[in-house]
Amino acid sequence: MEEECLNYTVYPLQYELNIYPYVNEGQSYFDCEIRITVIANAPNVRVIELDAKDLNINYIKVLDGNRDIISSSRPMEFNSVHGKLYIYLQEPLKMYHASNKQYYSIQISYRKLVKEDGNGIFLVKYYDEQSKDYKYLFTTRLSPNKAKYFFPCFDNPRFEAVFKFKVYITQKMKNVQTTNTTLCIAEEQRRDILDDYIIVDYIPSPQVGLHQVGFHYSRFASMQTYAKKCNDTFILWAPIDEIDDFKFIFKYGITIIDVIHEYSRTNRSLVQGPINLVAVPTIISGYEIGSWNLLTNGAHRIVKIDQFTSIKQIETMTFELAQQLSRIWLGNPGEADRTRWKEEWFKEGMATYLAYYFITQYNHGITPVQWRQLGEYGLQMKHRAMAFDWHRTTPALGTFNSSLAIEIPSRYKELVQMKTGAILWMLENWVESDKFHQSLVDFINSRRGKYISLQEFTTVLDRDNIECLHQFFNGSTASRILWTWIRRPGYPVINVQVLRDRTPNAIQLKQRQFSYTTENRRETDFLIPISYIVQNNQNCFNCYRPRFTIDAQAYTFGENLNDGWILLNRKGSGYYRVNYDTLTWRLIAKTLKENMSSIDELNRAQIVNDVLVLYVAGDIDVQLAMEILDYLDNEGSPVVWESVLDGFEKFIVEDAACNMNKYLYREWEEFLTKKLSKIFGQLAKSKDQQFQTRLFRSNIIELACLLNYEPCRAHINRMYVEERRGKHNFFPDCRMSYFYILANETLSSTYSRRLNAIEQEDKHIADHKMRERNRFLYRIPIGAPSPMPIRMSTTEQTITMKPEMIHKDGTPSLSASIIIVLSSILASAFNI
Repeated sequence: MEEECLNYTVYPLQYELNIYPYVNEGQSYFDCEIRITVIANAPNVRVIELDAKDLNINYIKVLDGNRDIISSSRPMEFNSVHGKLYIYLQEPLKMYHASNKQYYSIQISYRKLVKEDGNGIFLVKYYDEQSKDYKYLFTTRLSPNKAKYFFPCFDNPRFEAVFKFKVYITQKMKNVQTTNTTLCIAEEQRRDILDDYIIVDYIPSPQVGLHQVGFHYSRFASMQTYAKKCNDTFILWAPIDEIDDFKFIFKYGITIIDVIHEYSRTNRSLVQGPINLVAVPTIISGYEIGSWNLLTNGAHRIVKIDQFTSIKQIETMTFELAQQLSRIWLGNPGEADRTRWKEEWFKEGMATYLAYYFITQYNHGITPVQWRQLGEYGLQMKHRAMAFDWHRTTPALGTFNSSLAIEIPSRYKELVQMKTGAILWMLENWVESDKFHQSLVDFINSRRGKYISLQEFTTVLDRDNIECLHQFFNGSTASRILWTWIRRPGYPVINVQVLRDRTPNAIQLKQRQFSYTTENRRETDFLIPISYIVQNNQNCFNCYRPRFTIDAQAYTFGENLNDGWILLNRKGSGYYRVNYDTLTWRLIAKTLKENMSSIDELNRAQIVNDVLVLYVAGDIDVQLAMEILDYLDNEGSPVVWESVLDGFEKFIVEDAACNMNKYLYREWEEFLTKKLSKIFGQLAKSKDQQFQTRLFRSNIIELACLLNYEPCRAHINRMYVEERRGKHNFFPDCRMSYFYILANETLSSTYSRRLNAIEQEDKHIADHKMRERNRFLYRIPIGAPSPMPIRMSTTEQTITMKPEMIHKDGTPSLSASIIIVLSSILASAFNI
């Protein structure tokens, strides 16, 4: 109904494309005969407007039955600059309605030259080891509005139509590369041989938008496997000599499909037909959001070569594929019953949350005994979202309600994905994990073939967890909590003040907007589920799960702390930061120093991240921040050190309220290098190649190099020299750190050979980070060294005074008093 009400004069129903590809070294192109079946949405339509760009058009017809109604005096006008094709008619189109089902057929013949730097559809050149020669392929990337470079169309992402492909593969033409792989968005129906062509005919696709169309044409090999519980087929395509390098992502993909089926508790196939994953040997960053059965990505983003692929690149590739498969499970055009999402940004966030959840179950290839809860991945989601979500110009999630996922600006895509996922993680911990996932699965399964909305999801979540109305002091429901976070931008910091002069102690909570700068610090009214733990919990009755929520009003509750601390945001799942009064911070610091294991590692990770970020925001002074973090030299948790790395990267936020200067920055570098020296020495010498150890080592070495830690520089340079001497390839997990150290030097002088695409990706990231850091350090003032702490002398001082310096009553005169005070100050300053 929404599509039919779109205010366009002509609406497409079906595209039929007969494609004749010709791939060769000199000039690659394809000829195409396209037939578009349309209806008129308005009366008196005499001009049909199509989108077309960089196409060489041979002829055009508009048929009413067998009669061509195109104007003979002025058949068409092609504005190649603006990408518009206007077709003029000799008579108006008849408007379509129930009693007059009038269809028209637009027939266009054209040729498309395909180049390596083309838009929409482009040529890829790669070296084939088997034939010892270069090969070429065609592939498409039509998101968000590049379909007009592939074929003439009505380029509106909300127009959906059926697509019918037929591909004519030439076999005996001179200088034309033979191919064996042609893929599109539908399943192959049959193959026929006609003269010099193999004709591949595909079944009609489901109704899809232009951004969901895909086409691939190459000479690739494939691997194929099947899901355990249903007939889902997973096929990977790559050059035949490289296909073994993709076995990791191939096995991982089918494992995640099996995890999804087990999670959904049904044998329902994700799609009708196979899921094709194509490794394109060029720079492509990520999957197209709308793809469901033709998933294309850059080969360097899904390949695993031990000597080149780093542990963080493995992390990225597993997340991206899990996210794409989650999108497919949540709803795609290839379902038997089409599921649609009214808020596609919410689907994006849900897919991100589920991707991390499924990766947690995958557990680096170790089959879990039971479903595991999100931990470090939840913190990762939250911290990645918070990196964007503090600025005053950042929009609220609800502002994206009318946007398709492909229309969300690229600068906000990670915010939408990670923030929505982090809020869902907070909600999961609010209603308990088992109940949350039970409600989620039941809801998705019940809405198959229908529309899904955020409102319906929160209503179901409330109904399934109605007991929360009685457990929470103010009767807050999941829907009330979720909507406050969606309608408001940013996130809060909760200021905690413990009043210890009464029994039980009173804990006051007050929220405000978090900001690194002095702007945008207004009071907020997020509905925040509060969970907490206390140091001495013998009499604590609220310590193990959220029990109440707070809003704009200051909230006070009683709890007997027995001279101990209180920690909000248990396991760090809440999408907010916490700042305590000075005494509470010092009690936390004391526990961390003496018995850090008494605080869960997720809470420790959140504490250190909050401390570093609150310091940058000017909410904690440098002495208190360093006192809290003083325990880090004994910290051995990978998730905590990842939070330290994330927090230190925020030190270069411009115009932050901490008034950073060069002296302060160097003091922090010295402080943190002392703290990580112990764990750095252990990991740098370790030969352990387990996944977690590799990731931990990579983070520590990256942080050490960012801190200009001299042993780290020596370690990286030593590995580099060994690589230059040919003893071994440079260890990929340290490659990012290597580029940090040598970011300002030229490529020819810093590396012994040309970098491949996998290595180039790390170099681009490292170069960007170092440019930002150097620009920040150049901009901030020099400042002055922090004053040395005053230390009282234990040495007795003897001052001889003349008789005239003493009054008759035995007290020293004014001049004598001044001498005594000055002597004490000097003695303290010089420690004498």
